[in-house]
Amino acid sequence: MLTEGEIRALTALHGEQTVSELATNLDQSLSYTSELVERLETAGLVETRRQGKTKRIRLSDAKALELLTDLTQQYSHIDWPELLSGAALRVCYYLDTPRTATELARRADVHRSTVHRALAPLQHRGIVYQTDDGAYALNDGFEQLSAFARELAHHVHRQTVEEQTDTYTILWESLDEFLVQTPTEVIDEHFTPTGPDQFQRYSLPLLARDRRYYLYSTATSEPSPEMLCCHMLVIDSGARTQSYCLLLLSHVDINHDELRAQATKYGVDDVVDELCTYLDTSGAQRPSRLPKWEDFQELADEYEVTL
Repeated sequence: MLTEGEIRALTALHGEQTVSELATNLDQSLSYTSELVERLETAGLVETRRQGKTKRIRLSDAKALELLTDLTQQYSHIDWPELLSGAALRVCYYLDTPRTATELARRADVHRSTVHRALAPLQHRGIVYQTDDGAYALNDGFEQLSAFARELAHHVHRQTVEEQTDTYTILWESLDEFLVQTPTEVIDEHFTPTGPDQFQRYSLPLLARDRRYYLYSTATSEPSPEMLCCHMLVIDSGARTQSYCLLLLSHVDINHDELRAQATKYGVDDVVDELCTYLDTSGAQRPSRLPKWEDFQELADEYEVTL
């Protein structure tokens, strides 16, 4: 997320400084510091202005930097740049709640050994501890560390989508991915279309909307039906959307283990469990917001879906 050098530069910037002054404070060469500043400016974390031939630098108004400043000021005796280098910030993103090394590794997409190695220095400083069942957790007073990692990732996501459009809403996000709504067509290869329009791929045409939905991911080129169902529930979990998801789950060969894994990832596992139970029991177990089985049968007939 950030290198040790970038974090050192951010924590060394107080008020407005020249590149030369920052290089002196960092005890680094002018060329190295200029490169750091260029990267941080591209990331929207610092702002620069020219004063004659001199470039002056200051922190941007990104909320993540407020959290970092509060953290470093409150615990000024801790060498945060060293502790947060490598994979530490990736792992801390998921320490909003106690999690095992296995779960942290899966969510942060790193090896378990990397999790232990990243958190060992934090544990040594009393920032992180392990619960009786072996889960890692942040000690009281250091919860802001996870908030910083999350806000930093959110800032990166905003920077990414703003390269494509000025009007958008991020509906869901994780460390490396996000689901976005926008009225603008996005053609970047990492923005994969999803949402209602994609039901057409399964011969389930839904009413066109004036909004477009995309999953930003460098690992996914096309949403699976399991992902599409979960994306729809994130976009809108109302009764009509749930009925459309029931059509999709009935019409397509679904991997139920994959569906539940995706539901957990997107935070819609309770709703997905209800949908699966509804289909498994032919509507005998039905939350009030779902249609009566005979009404759903009529909808399925309309879309030529065999139940």
